[in-house]
Amino acid sequence: MKRLILVLITLATLSSCSNYYTFSERRTTSLTPDFVRLDVQLSDFDYLGKTEISISKREYLFGLVKRIDSVNNRVYNYRDVRRLKFTGPEDIKLQPEMQKAAYKVVDEYPDATYYIISSDYENTHKLFLGSRTLRTVEIQAFKYKVESN
Repeated sequence: MKRLILVLITLATLSSCSNYYTFSERRTTSLTPDFVRLDVQLSDFDYLGKTEISISKREYLFGLVKRIDSVNNRVYNYRDVRRLKFTGPEDIKLQPEMQKAAYKVVDEYPDATYYIISSDYENTHKLFLGSRTLRTVEIQAFKYKVESN
């Protein structure tokens, strides 16, 4: 008798903890396109101009000690640091030193919407236990043409 009561209590407990799960399946079709194509041509851009940014730096003891001498042909002031990072769908990868010089591009072309690096030149002069480097990057600025119909 005790076993029958124990089995009934166990069945009642287990059946009360069960959940009902309803699953319905319907055929649907996707209304989103498989791909989106945007035709952009060079005639859709206005060329604003190009700017050259530069960094002159020294490194000693195999790169352990680094010193920036000039940014954009001006003596570098460690108290006044301006840094610019180009972001977007495809970021322009600039070294941290060159990010300190990139503000010149935005200052000259503030209404540009698109930037391209056209050349990247590095001149390194080897010294005893160090080096002196001049790096210049040329960046071109473009703007989208806006046509209202």
